[in-house]
Amino acid sequence: MSPQPIPRYIERLALKLANQEAEEAQKANTRDGSRAIVRRLTAEAEAGGFASVREYIESVAKDREGVTPPKGTSPTSAFWSHGVQHDDAPLNWREEHFLDNRYVAEAWARTQNKKNPGSAQTLETTAGGRRLNEMYLFENGVRKALGGDEEGFTYEWARGCWANISENYAAAARGQVVVFAESAHTRSILYNQELPALHTNPYVGVDNVKFAYAPSKQWPEASRNEVGTHQIRAQVQVDDPTLPHYVDVAAYAKQDPVARKESLAAECASVTADRKERAAAKAAATPTTNEAEVPEAETPAVESSAQPPQPPTRVPVWQVGFKPVPVKNEARAATSTTTPTAPQIPDLGKQATGTGLE
Repeated sequence: MSPQPIPRYIERLALKLANQEAEEAQKANTRDGSRAIVRRLTAEAEAGGFASVREYIESVAKDREGVTPPKGTSPTSAFWSHGVQHDDAPLNWREEHFLDNRYVAEAWARTQNKKNPGSAQTLETTAGGRRLNEMYLFENGVRKALGGDEEGFTYEWARGCWANISENYAAAARGQVVVFAESAHTRSILYNQELPALHTNPYVGVDNVKFAYAPSKQWPEASRNEVGTHQIRAQVQVDDPTLPHYVDVAAYAKQDPVARKESLAAECASVTADRKERAAAKAAATPTTNEAEVPEAETPAVESSAQPPQPPTRVPVWQVGFKPVPVKNEARAATSTTTPTAPQIPDLGKQATGTGLE
């Protein structure tokens, strides 16, 4: 069955959520709004016994408990990156009407929860994600009110906070997860933090990562069928030939079928090795004496015996029904003697991209 466009009811709800959030962000970015947020954060930091507001904010981003589902629940975790141009969506930092996939994911989760309460979630709907989102750290006015670049409240710092909480969210996931993106861009938190954490998460693994969207229709058919599988898209990258684990989807389709599959398998093995090494290094650097930093049920056997079997999750498989943001990539058409160059960076959403908004 060929994938269908995003259902209209999902589209309508996603646009509603996006515009509501844009209004709140605009209020937060005003002088009065940003000061009110700083006053609230200062009071919360003092009540929590933190030495500074910065320490408090970073603690929210690092707290695994804040992104761990309540006991007795097993929601399907949704992840997202990038988005689509849409005339009814709010303006992004490029002054384009752009709908982040965040809101498509949230709309999907809401409809799932309406049918079966507690069955789906996004990072921004967890307790920790909601708290961090309400800080509006990507708004220039808020960071300026906190102290600005001079005090370390930079855009990169804000993105680092979201990278931390995103990785913890992925580490807390259980079972099948849904990714709202066609692929993971190398500059995104999805690619750099979430997918590696899901891959090495013993309760998820690469086989449980499912993409809500089919691979791009611009890919050759052979690449769509082979590189475009959920498992492969959860590992390799297709946007930057200057970075590891790159697969040129145009060149791939022209290769000998046996040779290209062997090459793809070797690339995935390399991804697995890299991610395991990274996870081991992170585990070695993480203190184990603090129980708050150790997730519950470290052994899958304990968890599986403590919870009833979960029914299989129905994963949406949609082809984006809107006009995608074009990504120029002349480098892929270059000859083998040309030095590879990174392509133009698409809009991945504020939390997903390292592109400055100033």
